[in-house]
Amino acid sequence: MRNLVARELLWPVIMLTALACFTGCAGMDRYLPAGAQKLTAEQEIKVGAAAGDRLLQLLGGPHHDQTLAEEIESLIKRDVEISGRLNVSLADKSAAALYVLPGDRVVMTRGLLSEIRDLGELTALLQHAAALSRAASSVQANRASHKATVEILSTKESVYDPESGSIRLARIFAERPCEGNCVKSLLSSEMKSSQGVPESIRLLQELQPAYTSLAEAQQLERADNFSQAIIHYLKAATMAPDEPHILGSLGMAYLRAGELQTARLNLQKAVKLQPDYYKTRMGLGYLYLQQGKVHKANNELAESVRLLPVTENLFLLAEAREKGGDAEGSISLYRLIVEKDPQSKLGRTAASRLARSMGAE
Repeated sequence: MRNLVARELLWPVIMLTALACFTGCAGMDRYLPAGAQKLTAEQEIKVGAAAGDRLLQLLGGPHHDQTLAEEIESLIKRDVEISGRLNVSLADKSAAALYVLPGDRVVMTRGLLSEIRDLGELTALLQHAAALSRAASSVQANRASHKATVEILSTKESVYDPESGSIRLARIFAERPCEGNCVKSLLSSEMKSSQGVPESIRLLQELQPAYTSLAEAQQLERADNFSQAIIHYLKAATMAPDEPHILGSLGMAYLRAGELQTARLNLQKAVKLQPDYYKTRMGLGYLYLQQGKVHKANNELAESVRLLPVTENLFLLAEAREKGGDAEGSISLYRLIVEKDPQSKLGRTAASRLARSMGAE
């Protein structure tokens, strides 16, 4: 009874804090257009799935530990309060945050799960996340999210469109995390358990020093201190040799330094462990381009674009197609880049290559 009362008293605080996160970023123009209809349950599921897949890419890709995902799914099925109503995805991101999407879908970060202290706290977190996901459908959306939602439901998105409805909607949700005090509220619970945390979460917690070293390496590299950065990258990879986020970051650092062979070994391992992250697939594709392996480059870059099209991987894919003799394919991609991102360096380069290609015809 004491636990039940404590939870009931906590709900208003949790809901007000979290909903402030979700509505506060919309600005003055935060209401649906007149006449906009509430989504059906089926539509919410479709929109949540489309935006959720893109959001995972923006947050570092899906977390690779299948055992952890299965343990969380098992907890959800055993809890009558949330069973069948909550779809949880895990993002490979160090910051502790929770993201709520339509269709009873939430994205939890690796960093959030690393802060769980016992099984009761994890169960409470899942229950709170389910409550937030249900409440989210009643929060009024802004015009941008409504337009993106309409596009998701009414059109088939182009694989190559970096401004598709699902991507734009994912960006909106990425700017509205439950983090900081909101996360503290979610983790505040009297549902203590003597069982501790699942083994997969305990292993996440043991990886924290490695990710601290990774953050230090990235900071040093941004300060152009590459020699010290590599030391910290290697330290992180030594402490956590099977973490794709760390291996991918190390590989990208070597790639930027022009050390292609070392970059390849780390990027290939990262992609093997986490095949569904656009950034490492893009890095590996760029590396293959540098080595003249056009067919392999095309395969990696096409997969990167499928996961999340951005100016960089679109440009590299256009280059791979151009080098592979697919003039029509490269021209269409260069044209798309010029249309979507004309003022960037890559946009200007694409315009130059497009003019050259068109002049050669």
